[in-house]
Amino acid sequence: MILRRSRETELFGQATGGGVRLRHPGRADYNAWAELRRSNADYLSPWEPDCDEASLTRNSYRALLNACRRMIEKGRGYPFHIFRADDNTLVGAVNVTQVLRQPTRSAHLGYWLGQRYAGRGYARAAVRSVLEYCFNDLGLHRINAAVQADNELSVRLLQALGFTREGTARGYLKINGHWRDHDVYALLSSD
Repeated sequence: MILRRSRETELFGQATGGGVRLRHPGRADYNAWAELRRSNADYLSPWEPDCDEASLTRNSYRALLNACRRMIEKGRGYPFHIFRADDNTLVGAVNVTQVLRQPTRSAHLGYWLGQRYAGRGYARAAVRSVLEYCFNDLGLHRINAAVQADNELSVRLLQALGFTREGTARGYLKINGHWRDHDVYALLSSD
């Protein structure tokens, strides 16, 4: 994964591969992001924490960008928007958060796609690129991901990329007002 400087700030980089382009979120992405989130609210609601209309405002997005910048500056997280490479359409996001350095060298992985883009290889390409970045560039040893057992697409993706199920985290995330159990998966570097 190659991260490059842009005119906006040196914190924003991009990578390409597997039919996707990854880039840290930017101000110019607001309209596409808000429309994608809004039009997929029902599709994403079983898997993601509550997302209401107030979280889709321009001010909320600015706050999100500021949080992203702080995460990157502190080396604690690396959020990426996923764009389809051939036409630069925003299709989802992949985020590396909870980055811990020595001695654990670990992070948490999360991702989402709009419904019409699911099952087309975009998530696999994006996650594969982010894993390469985590292991090769950040020097991490362990990547964790948590998924509800009935999220079949996500479970298949993690298994296809070599993640191993390690157990169940009870009441892991509050979704639609209820604490949901999540299966915990992990992938270790080869070093």
